[in-house]
Amino acid sequence: MSAEDSEAPSLNEMRAFAYRLLGRREYSIFELRQRIQRKWPESGDVDDLVGALVDENLVSDERYTESFVRFRAQRFQGPLKIRADLRGKGVSDHLIERELGAAAEDWSGLAAQWLHRQVSGTLDFDQKKKYYRRLTSRGFTHGQAMDAVNRTHSSLD
Repeated sequence: MSAEDSEAPSLNEMRAFAYRLLGRREYSIFELRQRIQRKWPESGDVDDLVGALVDENLVSDERYTESFVRFRAQRFQGPLKIRADLRGKGVSDHLIERELGAAAEDWSGLAAQWLHRQVSGTLDFDQKKKYYRRLTSRGFTHGQAMDAVNRTHSSLD
């Protein structure tokens, strides 16, 4: 730890650090607070700074959640995995449910798209089990995974 870091930071230093972080990507309010506190654990101004950034609309859980859900759905991750990751980022359950509902009207279709990219023929019973497990580990529910396996199997016959 350098001598600079051991001193109490000025509010401008903390704000500049937050701007650099937010310039790279969106952060949840909880996540941003943690990053700043990790850099300056002894500072008591973190809550005031984060509150000011929220008031200036520079950090927003709504915007973060929308971006997070869209990005993860594009990577063919299911709602269970996305929900768990967002909870870990300190996002409220109400906001998570709203965005998951708005983002993907057909999670089974998304699972089927992923499976279609993986499979190049008919599925035997062991392959169905394998792809079902892979879909559930990607965060899709039992029903979504079964629907995707059944869609893929019937479309490949």
